[in-house]
Amino acid sequence: MPRPRQPGLTENEFEVMQILWTQSPLKISDILDFLQRTPKPAYTSLLTLVQAMEKKGYIRHKKIGKAFLYLPVLQQEKFLISEVKRIAKRLFGGSPGKLVLNLVENEQLSEAEIETLKQLLKD
Repeated sequence: MPRPRQPGLTENEFEVMQILWTQSPLKISDILDFLQRTPKPAYTSLLTLVQAMEKKGYIRHKKIGKAFLYLPVLQQEKFLISEVKRIAKRLFGGSPGKLVLNLVENEQLSEAEIETLKQLLKD
């Protein structure tokens, strides 16, 4: 029985997407070089992950000579917005206000962040 699909990106997929959002297009070996974790996955394991991500529509490839170069399809900004909405829905009854209040109350904000929030509230 297949594992149920989780919403959003897995941790491994997210790590690859972060690299592709800033460095694409990249070959599998280039993605492997940019990965920060140790030990690094095997080339074939990363290839399998990237191919699965392509089937899900998160990335695509273009062929240059014999090389496959991978690029993001999923836009970073759209992903971030959907993730925040998903977290707000799951943890705060769909209220983005409660999510923001929780972050403000429980995290140390810089002066610049506080000023940005004040300006957003004014507007």
